[in-house]
Amino acid sequence: MTSFVAATGREGAPWGWTDEHRRLQVAVVGASGAVGEELLALLLAAGHPVDGLDLLARRYGKLEIGPERTKLSLRPLESLSTANDLPGCDLAFLCTPSEVSRVLGPTLAEAGIRVIDLSSALRMRSDVPLIVPEINGDELRARPRLIANPNCTTAIAALPLSVIQRLARLEEVIVVSYQAASGAGAAGLSTLAAEAREDAGLPRASTAASPFAARLSRNVIPAIAEVDEQGISGEEQKISEELRKILRLPKLLVESTTARVPVERCHSVAVHLRVRGELDPARVRAALREAPGIRLDEDPHGPRPLESARTDAVHVGRIRAGSRGPGSLCFFAVGDQIRKGAALNALQIAAALPAER
Repeated sequence: MTSFVAATGREGAPWGWTDEHRRLQVAVVGASGAVGEELLALLLAAGHPVDGLDLLARRYGKLEIGPERTKLSLRPLESLSTANDLPGCDLAFLCTPSEVSRVLGPTLAEAGIRVIDLSSALRMRSDVPLIVPEINGDELRARPRLIANPNCTTAIAALPLSVIQRLARLEEVIVVSYQAASGAGAAGLSTLAAEAREDAGLPRASTAASPFAARLSRNVIPAIAEVDEQGISGEEQKISEELRKILRLPKLLVESTTARVPVERCHSVAVHLRVRGELDPARVRAALREAPGIRLDEDPHGPRPLESARTDAVHVGRIRAGSRGPGSLCFFAVGDQIRKGAALNALQIAAALPAER
């Protein structure tokens, strides 16, 4: 099978995955999707044994994961309806559509299985923590059974914003995103590749339906997900609501515009913000340079998606004073949305939890 799993899965391995974690029986539900495959590559790179994995997917058969092409067996997602269908399971990652996670997540958690859900289904529930470990990992001390992983664009913007919030209280955040084709999964990548072939005068390699609202190759689509009657897209709503929850700033003013761009992998965000008081760009750079999960980029023309792909960090650059007073600042950030925006963040959540059986 052709996929876009990380080439090695090993930057920063094992991400806090200890021998105790490796003794856990781990289920990956939705294992054959883009995020599911990435998560499996990371688990294998972190040393988790194959016999400690239970993989479920709508597609039957086997997966070949990582540079060693490790063969992993899949069983049908239809066989999973209760916790009894995951015998011995300690931890379940749900890489599933929202409608599946909305039912399955609470069901498994109530049965005593720790669940990390990577869909949008449960993120805004008040009783479900929404976690980026470097920001609000302290919420895991309560040992929750059900945990939500954030939207990938939100996670990339939230990491540098949390560093700035520790320097001075955020009052306003404006986010413009430039989101890769792979944010729409394998269908997004195959569509972009097919359109690029057409642009080059070659036969289209794929006849599958496009997940995009318009042609993406050599184009920009200035909305992601459905747009409501106020003109706000679903992705924009997620960014606003999730940033407030993760940063624990329920009254933070957030505006966003999300766009799809013809890039294979990595989402980028241009962020303009204001804080209460003054904010020195040099002080921000110094704080970002020391912050976990962030790589400061001093290139005046960086960071960029091509060079940031398949890396663990959120890359931050173009840091400069804004024009709306001494508390305004601008920066540009790039992160691999399949990795830190989804699979790696979920693995880091699990690693931060006690390895209970």
